[in-house]
Amino acid sequence: MDVISSRQNTLVKQLKKLGDSKRERAEAGQIIAEGVHLLQMQISTAVMPSLVVLAERCQDDSEIKAVLGRCEPGRVVILADAIFDQIAPTDTPSGLLFVSDQTACTQPLDVTMDVLLLDRVQDPGNVGSLIRTAVAAGVRQIVLSPGCADAWSPRCLRAGQGAQWLANIHADVVLNEFLTRFPGAIAATLLERGVSLYDQDLSAPTAWLFGNEGQGLDPQLAALASHRITIPMPGGMESLNVNAAAAVCLFEQVRQRSSLNT
Repeated sequence: MDVISSRQNTLVKQLKKLGDSKRERAEAGQIIAEGVHLLQMQISTAVMPSLVVLAERCQDDSEIKAVLGRCEPGRVVILADAIFDQIAPTDTPSGLLFVSDQTACTQPLDVTMDVLLLDRVQDPGNVGSLIRTAVAAGVRQIVLSPGCADAWSPRCLRAGQGAQWLANIHADVVLNEFLTRFPGAIAATLLERGVSLYDQDLSAPTAWLFGNEGQGLDPQLAALASHRITIPMPGGMESLNVNAAAAVCLFEQVRQRSSLNT
């Protein structure tokens, strides 16, 4: 198989654009992701890549050969190592990239089920980690406001470890409009003067609100909360980051509901 070694190659340029630009991904209807684990996760959901790109150093890797054997016949290309490392979207390139059609969200939001709502969470790593945490806790409906990082960017996919393929993700949603239609509990965390998380009944379907890393939750959204929750922090810290706060809340919900079923 020939090795592409020119930075001016048309495919190389297109791969770089897909990795760098949300707009380019949207116009092409494609995503680009990196790593054997993510490719395995995507294949496990019956979504096959349209293109696999290998660094020259990895073409004989046994793990990569094994996962390629699970793919439907498709295009595989090899890039010179220096070219691959230049276009790879991560600081420590794994040697494997793949391109796939972007999964369209065809399922309408179910207002009788739990949902995670993110308000202007801008860091791709945070958005990916929040999706991963929510899916792990059984919350598969994810709603992103305008201003959130792209859930399908390479960094977000890597942080989410492929949880995006297990979730129902709705982007650019006006959150207060959705919440007016949500009949269940609406939960927001407060630094103080809220009900302790461990005293709050979380048995009903819940819309969980988490806000921007620096500014927090929009006050207009916070005002819609029926459950205003404070996470006890006896260690003297002022706050948790958004990922930690979401994990504590969502897995307390898991614990409460598990105890109801025993």
